[in-house]
Amino acid sequence: MRSACDLIAVAVLLAACAGSSAVSPATERVPFTDHGTTQMSGNDAGPRVVVATDAQSGAALASLLPSVPSAPDRVYIGVFAGSQRTGGYALKVDAIERTGDRLTVRATFTAPAPGALTIQVLTSPAQLVSIPNASAASVREVVLVDQSGAERARGSVTQSRP
Repeated sequence: MRSACDLIAVAVLLAACAGSSAVSPATERVPFTDHGTTQMSGNDAGPRVVVATDAQSGAALASLLPSVPSAPDRVYIGVFAGSQRTGGYALKVDAIERTGDRLTVRATFTAPAPGALTIQVLTSPAQLVSIPNASAASVREVVLVDQSGAERARGSVTQSRP
């Protein structure tokens, strides 16, 4: 009887230790400011996400939308859908989350309905958002995820600001 109790105690102890080592960092929602969208971002590649962590790259991203002033207390994030053959494509950032040293940008990508009348011009939809500097401290990676949960792009963040 005693050996059965000892065995149960050891099993409980091992399970508790295994559970504590598997704890992952908590995911927190990051408040963001939407600075607007453009259909002509100049990104001819596929979907991508760019995090501007210094004044120069922040000003470059902010130039997507000339009415957006560069703010030193913000980290700018550019989200790009890539080149499209017609109008009717768009994207919208729905949420930004932080888990450890990773930012996850959740966005909805939309396309024109089959047979829809669209303008016949190359477009490259993009959205510019920003987050407080403190929310990007020590961030090393950014992932762009669409409405289905599929990863669309991934990038590194090399110079996170505190």
